[in-house]
Amino acid sequence: MIERNRKLPQSRYYLLAANYGINALATQQPMDEGFLFLTVGILASLRAVQHSLMNHDSTLSAQHKVVIDRWKKLTPMDGPEITFIKTSRDLILKEGAFEGYAGMRHSLSANTTGPGVTYDTGYWVDGRRRDLLADMRTAAAWCDRQLSTIEEQVPAINLPGDRVVD
Repeated sequence: MIERNRKLPQSRYYLLAANYGINALATQQPMDEGFLFLTVGILASLRAVQHSLMNHDSTLSAQHKVVIDRWKKLTPMDGPEITFIKTSRDLILKEGAFEGYAGMRHSLSANTTGPGVTYDTGYWVDGRRRDLLADMRTAAAWCDRQLSTIEEQVPAINLPGDRVVD
């Protein structure tokens, strides 16, 4: 069993779920409904990081509220990572129109081993192809950096089920 984070428990839990999904997508290399299932879960989990930060973890202490409110005011909500998270999640869950795909890419490699086959994930933004797996990893890393910055400024809390020892 993984010990829960004691400073931002819900936010970190959703980030763990997103990273689990990203790793599963990279290692299992699913197509069709498997790809869709993992993509929906990853993007929803990445978006839940911010929602749980502002709606749950900000209520853990007065200091949590102050620090997280300050983070919200100082963090541009139109930066590339948060825009990717919000837009992708909304396209999937609200509009049902996320143009993502997974497939095998065949290419001629520069080495002497001949053609290579790689797993390729992508999606479209304004008619331009983007690397979905790379953008998911970048967004998760951004979330991790944001949470780490906040964690430096807030106290650890007791979680439900913790035993208090005198």
